[in-house]
Amino acid sequence: LRYKNNSLAQVTSSVVHHGEEQQLIFQGRNAKVSVPWTLKASKSQENGFPVNDKELEKKIQDYYDNLPEVKHQGHEGQIDDVLSAIEKGEDALIDGVQGRNTLELITAIYKSASTGEKVTLPLSHDDPFYTREGIIQNAKYFYEKSKSVENFSTNKITIGRDL
Repeated sequence: LRYKNNSLAQVTSSVVHHGEEQQLIFQGRNAKVSVPWTLKASKSQENGFPVNDKELEKKIQDYYDNLPEVKHQGHEGQIDDVLSAIEKGEDALIDGVQGRNTLELITAIYKSASTGEKVTLPLSHDDPFYTREGIIQNAKYFYEKSKSVENFSTNKITIGRDL
């Protein structure tokens, strides 16, 4: 993703899960944090190769450790935030516009994956991917898994290290 200020972001996603840890990773110029919580910070040496930046790691870890505990996580947290905002007459942390922008970004990713084209946001109202029906009609469908370990005709399962 390229933003108006020319900054760059990469989105990598997989719905295939073969025993790997599921996580969200946020990688910046000097540090990476992820959920579940991990932290790694580095700085460039004169030769360009990275070296661990323990001072920055400590600073980020201290900041994280001093954040208040959340009462709820995931959808429970989102629902609690909306209900609390209504009760208090305040704004929710994430409003409808931000939610719509997120859905539009996901739609743009589907469109780009299906067409191989660069997609610019916002999507226009006449874009084939603008509506749910348009996505269903135009999104590329990928290989559907039809085999499992239980119905393989052989007892040998090939894995990467065997190749």
